[in-house]
Amino acid sequence: GFAILRVLLMNVAILLDGDFTRRILRRRLGHSPTVPEIETFCKGILAADETLIKAYYYDCPPFGRQKELPVTKAIQDFSSSAVFQKATAFQNELRKNPFFKARRGHLSFDGWTIRSEVIDELLQTPRALLDGDFKPILKQKQVDMKIGFDVAKLSIQKLVGRILLATSDADFIPAIHFAKTYNIEVVLLSDVAAIRKT
Repeated sequence: GFAILRVLLMNVAILLDGDFTRRILRRRLGHSPTVPEIETFCKGILAADETLIKAYYYDCPPFGRQKELPVTKAIQDFSSSAVFQKATAFQNELRKNPFFKARRGHLSFDGWTIRSEVIDELLQTPRALLDGDFKPILKQKQVDMKIGFDVAKLSIQKLVGRILLATSDADFIPAIHFAKTYNIEVVLLSDVAAIRKT
């Protein structure tokens, strides 16, 4: 009986773009998700006929370098910020959790951009710009490549029959088509009401 049940179960892998996953869970929970809450989310999205092989979590270490501020030209050390400390603690906890296989990219600093609320404020009351009116432009690098690589590896090795993918990036359409050529079903996890979309 057990062997027959085993055949009927679908092996799946969950691939989570960390930034996207945190955003959708923050909207649902009302706060930034903890590592155990992300694990609970993963277990909760599995269908009755699915058995999880591995959950991959793709993220970038927080940006911790020194950069010149846009107005005063003073040096800001990003590693001393509360955001850096919180993100570092989160990633350390994630790496210790055996449920997840952590994959790391890196953040690239692409300059500064003015905050949208500051633009509205300046249109009402013009004033000189301050350093605090700007936020850094930080972009993920290598995360997309690593997700695409793992989709290909899981497909070629036929380790799973289904991949649950949490991302908002259209760059993964070629990887999804690649998986389909190996008869691997890809289910997108989105922030719409119906969380799973094949």
